[in-house]
Amino acid sequence: MRISEVAARSGIAATTLRYYETVGLLDAPRGANGHRSDDDSALERLSFVESAKHLGLSLLEIVDLLAAVEGQTCTRVRETLHPKLRDRLAEVDRQVAGLRLLRQRLVAAASSVAACPDSVSSCRSECMLVRSGRTENAAGDVGCGGEL
Repeated sequence: MRISEVAARSGIAATTLRYYETVGLLDAPRGANGHRSDDDSALERLSFVESAKHLGLSLLEIVDLLAAVEGQTCTRVRETLHPKLRDRLAEVDRQVAGLRLLRQRLVAAASSVAACPDSVSSCRSECMLVRSGRTENAAGDVGCGGEL
């Protein structure tokens, strides 16, 4: 199969396929004329790559995984993939916790700024997201006065 056919059948741009070849995700055997001669295994490999990308794995991680799982038994594939997926899940859980904390801080900041009084004088610190020695509680809220 030529690169245009692989691109059409996989839905992946030819430029991306060429990049995948340079980073080791695809092995594109060449014919005597120098043209690619991929077979259906390239489509299976691309399907694996796209699935792994949707799980948030980096291309370098995917290269390593492909090397570890190609031609292996289901048991060996499971032993290789399962720990990687567990690690990725733990990483996502940490990111979600961080985003929850960020959200709490944004809600507190938005409330504080919304409560700023109309004034023609110079703005006070509580309206400018400036902390004035107050500390946050465990939920990320700030003390009274709306100061951050």
